[in-house]
Amino acid sequence: MKHLWLIAGTLLLLTGCHGIYKLRRQAVAGEPAAQYEYGRRLLTGQKGAIRSYKHAFRWFSKAAENREPRAMAAMGLCYERGIGVKRSLTKARRWYAAAVDAGNDDACQTLVQMEARAGNLPGALKWLERMADDDSVPAQLMLARMHLNGTTSNASEAEGIRYLRYAAMQGDGEACLMLSTCYATGKGVPKNEELMLGWLVNAAEAGNQTALDLLSQTRKNRSGN
Repeated sequence: MKHLWLIAGTLLLLTGCHGIYKLRRQAVAGEPAAQYEYGRRLLTGQKGAIRSYKHAFRWFSKAAENREPRAMAAMGLCYERGIGVKRSLTKARRWYAAAVDAGNDDACQTLVQMEARAGNLPGALKWLERMADDDSVPAQLMLARMHLNGTTSNASEAEGIRYLRYAAMQGDGEACLMLSTCYATGKGVPKNEELMLGWLVNAAEAGNQTALDLLSQTRKNRSGN
């Protein structure tokens, strides 16, 4: 039995080694996706790779030069935390921004968090707005609340309603419920009972439990009258 386990372990090891060597050949051949993946495995020491931060950074760099979005974000991470390279927040921001331009949404969220930690609210807002414009519902909801609650220097209730509509049009129940509340209270929009009820129905249909409870109570009240 011990021999069987030893043979099985050896086969798994050989399979892993074959996989990492094949991936390295693809990376050396200049395939950006392979360069990124090889760098990622070197960073984590997974699937047959021997961990090396320095070599991971080198392969991320090659892939980033070939416009691989995930590699650009990885370069930002390396510079942000000093992984395989001297730490530089300036270069980290530059690479994260390049990753965003290449279509990496996660890098945008990272920039929001970086600027917020640094106390740079305008910088955080810039990237948060970028996420919202790229149809990120969480970003749209966050901006809507900030504008409606007046927690930004350029707070605008109209902007808050605009972001709520964007999120609601994507079927988000929380946004629909917030719009319903706005029409009920006249926050950012004229009071309108019909639109209040319409958005409440939309929120309930989207599965928002608070809206479902409110709608049920509203119907009970109306039937009681």
